[in-house]
Amino acid sequence: MTPRNPVLSPAEADLASRDAALPGLATVLDPDAFLAALREAVPALELKAAKVAHVRYRPEKYCRALYHVDVGEAECDLDVQACRSEDLDWSLCNEGTPAVGTPLGPGRLVLRDSAVLVTVFPNDTKLEQVPKLTNRDERASLLREVLPDHPEMWWGEIRSLRYWPGRRYSVEARGADGSRVLLKVYTRSGYHRARRNAEAFGSRGPLRVARLLGYSNRHRLLAFEWLPGQMLSERCAAPDIDWNAIVDVGAALAELHAQPTDGLEWWTRDDEKAYVFSLAREIGFLSPPLSGRAGAIASRLAAWLGSAPPVQLPVHGDFSEGQVLLNGREAAIVDLDSACRGDPADDLGSLISQWEINVLSGKLSRGSADTMADALLDGYRRSSIRSPVERLAPYIAAGLLRRVRFAFRARRPDWPQITQEALQGAEAVLDAHF
Repeated sequence: MTPRNPVLSPAEADLASRDAALPGLATVLDPDAFLAALREAVPALELKAAKVAHVRYRPEKYCRALYHVDVGEAECDLDVQACRSEDLDWSLCNEGTPAVGTPLGPGRLVLRDSAVLVTVFPNDTKLEQVPKLTNRDERASLLREVLPDHPEMWWGEIRSLRYWPGRRYSVEARGADGSRVLLKVYTRSGYHRARRNAEAFGSRGPLRVARLLGYSNRHRLLAFEWLPGQMLSERCAAPDIDWNAIVDVGAALAELHAQPTDGLEWWTRDDEKAYVFSLAREIGFLSPPLSGRAGAIASRLAAWLGSAPPVQLPVHGDFSEGQVLLNGREAAIVDLDSACRGDPADDLGSLISQWEINVLSGKLSRGSADTMADALLDGYRRSSIRSPVERLAPYIAAGLLRRVRFAFRARRPDWPQITQEALQGAEAVLDAHF
């Protein structure tokens, strides 16, 4: 047999060897190793290729990857989980467990030698609504309940937009008349917050927020109006950046922060401190030589947070280029599932830190990133709300800690270098302001 060339980098091989709690970590991170193990589990099928879309990793707890696998002439999406042996739920793979048939055959299977659980889309152990959405008859019944006043949507088609196995699934539903609706399904723990947040904000001035058109508490499904526009990420990647569009985003974000939303959860300074320390621990596990630096940055941020006064304004909570749609001079801010009461500097710092990561990744020039940050803050200052610019630096540093993990999650081969450079950037930001 010809030896297989490993896909794992030395850093990833070292990571897998250190995380003894997850015997299948190397299998999940290495597409070739995973495909070989899958072929052993279902030898009768023609498996051609496997590609990782993204990874979620919690050291010594789990590693969860979304895979695209070619099975004959079809493509399957697989939720592949490296589990601790004691956490693996063998009952999920019993023959009597209900599951939707797939091109791979069984809806779920276990790679027993490595404690890896494979769930084939549309099966999902926590989102049992997903098979209903992908089945035309069941979808029609569900949409009658959620959208009783929109019969044009009941027998329409859907297009998958974003799938986070075990967490959330978003689709575009298109009616026979061409009308469109955004459908989102949630886990039990995520639905109630998303349902509350869906009606906490409204369109005002330059800000557009999608209206909630219907919902089902039983199926944990929300239906939103479809908002037209181009994503901010596409505008920022264009050869000629529309600086006025960035100004409009700043103005819309300020309007979001100014809205009276009393029902949101409060993200306290103590919550923020605990979060930055958890980020530092994760980075330190991924890259042990950088553990001390990540911990030192977290300690500096925690010291500042401990002395900063509490702020309880409405914030997006996960703000990025992917959460904004631009249509004319309006900016729609979407995906408010994580919205809470906190410091508005967090949203600004989160977006600016994304641009900083894009500079490190070669997607954006240094000059463009600086000009975009200036345009964002200029638009924010045009509103009646006070700008939190004096608190911005620590949130840019915290945003770098948060976003640097995405290079690993996206399986970028240069993630160790980006991690090191992002920590250097966070240190530089803090050194320049404190």
